[in-house]
Amino acid sequence: MTQKYKISFINEGKPFVMPKWSVGKHKAALAQLLNDNPNATDDEKMDLFNVYVIYQTVKQIDPSVSIDSIKEMHPEDQIQLFNAVYNEGREGIFFVEGEEPNPKPVKKSTGKKS
Repeated sequence: MTQKYKISFINEGKPFVMPKWSVGKHKAALAQLLNDNPNATDDEKMDLFNVYVIYQTVKQIDPSVSIDSIKEMHPEDQIQLFNAVYNEGREGIFFVEGEEPNPKPVKKSTGKKS
């Protein structure tokens, strides 16, 4: 069963399904954050990251939603919405038992003989 969400200022308060998050959306959120806030400090950018991640997805559901409405959310609600957006479509990575999850690096010769 697909999870549905309901937030008063998105989709006129009607339930909606969260679109999948992707690398492309992640890059678009970062690009928009940097474009909209060119003089922001690194700390300010970190604070705004969640807002832009949410906005990148929410505007697909309801183009009339403003970024300010996301900024004005209660912090706990914003965190929950960020998690819902960011984890949508995530499959997880599983390692087969008995196999190494990361191959050992190949040692390269330095060209020197001992």
